[in-house]
Amino acid sequence: MDLSKAKLPKIYKRNGRDCYLDPIRKRLIYITPEETVRQKVISYLLDVLEVPAGMVQVEEHLSHYGLKSRDRADIVVLGKNKDNDAFPLTVIECKAEKVPLDEKAMNQVLDYSDALGSIYTLLINGDREFCYKYDETKKQYVQIEELPKYADMLTGDCVPVEQEAVPERIPFDKLEEALRSAFAEDEDGYYTGISKYTPMELALPVFNLWEGLLDVRVKMPTGKYGMFELLEDYGVRMLTYGNAAGGQFYGPYRSFLVSIDDNTEIFSIGLTTYMKASWIDNNIPGKHPLTCICVAHDNEKTSHHALQMVVDEDAVAAGKTVKFYHNGRIAIGSIGSGKKSELREMVSRRYPKILTEDKYYLGSITADHLLRLDEPDVIDLVVNLISYSIVRDEFREIVKARK
Repeated sequence: MDLSKAKLPKIYKRNGRDCYLDPIRKRLIYITPEETVRQKVISYLLDVLEVPAGMVQVEEHLSHYGLKSRDRADIVVLGKNKDNDAFPLTVIECKAEKVPLDEKAMNQVLDYSDALGSIYTLLINGDREFCYKYDETKKQYVQIEELPKYADMLTGDCVPVEQEAVPERIPFDKLEEALRSAFAEDEDGYYTGISKYTPMELALPVFNLWEGLLDVRVKMPTGKYGMFELLEDYGVRMLTYGNAAGGQFYGPYRSFLVSIDDNTEIFSIGLTTYMKASWIDNNIPGKHPLTCICVAHDNEKTSHHALQMVVDEDAVAAGKTVKFYHNGRIAIGSIGSGKKSELREMVSRRYPKILTEDKYYLGSITADHLLRLDEPDVIDLVVNLISYSIVRDEFREIVKARK
């Protein structure tokens, strides 16, 4: 859906702010990044997909469709059935440009589609889009190439996306070449999650590990692992998480459904870069991206990073073996930093196997081959990352309750 040529409504001033004169709602709407995307989509629907203006509803409360909900759908395209009654044909959720189209956003619009019984679903932010049609025979949503013209929507005509096979792993002897090529194209490490400032003796094994975590053909065996039981290797998901400092991290995570004392939780491991004042070299002033392994936790209250382990600071390379540590620092929301001594005391009771003299030892990998999620060293690292994150979040809850 090319919105670059979509016409925006005329702009007027209201209370000193710019407004669009919405062609559907027939009223002035304050301009925001999300509203600009919404107006471009409306224009595209009317001018390119030939949807009649009378069949477009904008910011409509779901309660108006007979649902007990306070939510509103960004855009609903109506159709007519054989009895000439209007029904929700397409549900569209618009996000501002650069806002990640992650699993949370996808679930939101699919929930709306489920509730309204629509046939087509579109999630778009102006840069990217995901479009689906509900297949009644398969009882599932099928991704399609694009939202078809209105006449084709009514007949159910569309072009399904051909599902690509999972790509083969990069050969072991080509990993460094691939990583250096990625650095040349993307110096901040956005796509790989690895900073070009991270020493190659650390960056290359971590890249190997990350490729192994992203390989969905290999599953971590289910079963009991010390503090938790792995119920299911949940595969790779596109997720967005925040941290205590207000940062946002978006990208692929390998997720695990675990049971902790009969409570089911989801922990996910991701790789990202984040900016930090340079400590690497006095000749490199300012802030630079560092490589960070993150463990995210989803429970009934929050979704957040339970652990951020900076590879540049907390990992030690010896040949092709890398040992991973953590310094014990812990942020507790708006409260600030927790006491490292108190966390250490709790770890000594709950998961003492990772204790060292002044840090926590989380495991090691020997990257002399393509690493896989089902091999002992990788499993041990994953188990320790999740277990340490479990204790950290338990500690956070204790401190919050105390405050």
